Amino acid sequence: MKKNVIILTHGWTGSSVFSALIGKAGYWKGDNTHKKPDYDTHENKELIQLNERLMSELGFTGDHEHEFDLATIQNLAKRAENIDLSPYQEFVDKCEQNKPWIWKDPRLTWTIRVWAKLLDLKNIAFVILTRDDEQAWISCNLRRHIQSKRFTKAYNHGITSSLQKFLDENQCGFVKYEFEDLLLTPDKTIEELNGFLDINLTMEDLTSVYRYPLYKKSRNWKDKLEATAIYLKNYKERYR
Repeated sequence: MKKNVIILTHGWTGSSVFSALIGKAGYWKGDNTHKKPDYDTHENKELIQLNERLMSELGFTGDHEHEFDLATIQNLAKRAENIDLSPYQEFVDKCEQNKPWIWKDPRLTWTIRVWAKLLDLKNIAFVILTRDDEQAWISCNLRRHIQSKRFTKAYNHGITSSLQKFLDENQCGFVKYEFEDLLLTPDKTIEELNGFLDINLTMEDLTSVYRYPLYKKSRNWKDKLEATAIYLKNYKERYR
C-alpha cells in the first residue's frame, strides 16, 4: 500500500504544483482545499485551520511568514505536553480513513514536531521543497513580501535545514527538490518521484496541473526587473 505524503516547505516553492501533481496518483487532499484569488494551493483547509489553532494554543505570536528561529520551534513542541491534542488526533484519524492522504502547509514547519506525536511516521513519505535563491527572492517581492536577498536566503535555508534535522532525528526517509528541478528536468523529477512514492505519474499529469512552459524557470528577467523596482520603492520597509 502507498505511504501517505507530507510536503514540508518554507513557502513560495511551487508546492501547490507538487501537491496537485502527486494528488493525481490518488492521494486525498481533504474535503476542501484552500484557494487563493489566483490559484488553488491544494492544501487541506482543515489542516490549515488546525495548524493555526495549534500555533495559537502553543503560544506562538510571531509572523511565521517572515520570522524563523529553531529554538522557538523546539520550544513549541515541548509546550504540546500542556494542551489537549484530541482534536488533532481526530483529524489524523479522519485522514487515515481516507488514506493515502497528502498534507501540505508551510505552517508545518512550526507544527510538524507536534503532529509527529500523533502520526505513524514510518508510513509517511516526506518531500522537502525549496527554491532557487534568486527565483525565491523575485517571487516574494512580486507578492509584495518586501525583503532583501540576504533575508530570503537566511529564512529559506534556515527552515529547510530545520526540516531536514527533524527528519534525520526521526530516521524518516525523504527526497528534496527545488521547484526548478520539476520545471527544468521534469522527466527526471517525475521518474524519481514515481520511484520514491511507488506511483506512476506521467508528463501528461504534470501538464494538466501546470499550464506554463516547461524547461525554463518560472521567473524571467522582466520579473526580476519588476521585483527590483518594487523592492527599491519599498526599501525602507524591507525585511533584512
